[in-house]
Amino acid sequence: MAEEPTGEDAAPQARTSAVAAGVVVLAVLALAFVAVSGYFGYTHRQAAQEAQQRSEILEAARQGVVNLTTMDFERADEDVQKVLDGSAGEFRDEFEARSKDLIAVMQEAKVKSQGEVRQAAIETQNGDSADVLVAVAQKVSNAGGAAEEPRGQRMRVTMQLEDGTYKIVKAGFVQ
Repeated sequence: MAEEPTGEDAAPQARTSAVAAGVVVLAVLALAFVAVSGYFGYTHRQAAQEAQQRSEILEAARQGVVNLTTMDFERADEDVQKVLDGSAGEFRDEFEARSKDLIAVMQEAKVKSQGEVRQAAIETQNGDSADVLVAVAQKVSNAGGAAEEPRGQRMRVTMQLEDGTYKIVKAGFVQ
């Protein structure tokens, strides 16, 4: 049987045990701190990426709606091309198919319209696709003398990530 230290030998051994226990507690606390810091760093980074994505979606939707609601008969080809550049899929195909008629009508009636986005918000988002509600005011004038006050309209545009940028793949007015 081993003898228990007595007297002067017991104090250093007790201090050594206490120091070892303290080192173990500090190591466990340090590991917990590293784990919690890593978790919070990860969630912060993920939240920042999601906020950046929402910002990109909203900016693309705003610009897309401005492009859709701002046309000038004097630069109709350029204005139509802006819409085509900011769209994709079936929406782009349909708009392109109707663009020659749109340009002809605009030039014949000398139509000018100016759209201004008042507000925009993401309604739903699923991965790289989002439905965005956009409130826009549009002024329209033409050769017949029409010079309307800004008309408020609400649109829903579906944005989809295509070739690294968000583009309109569906657009419609909201009642």
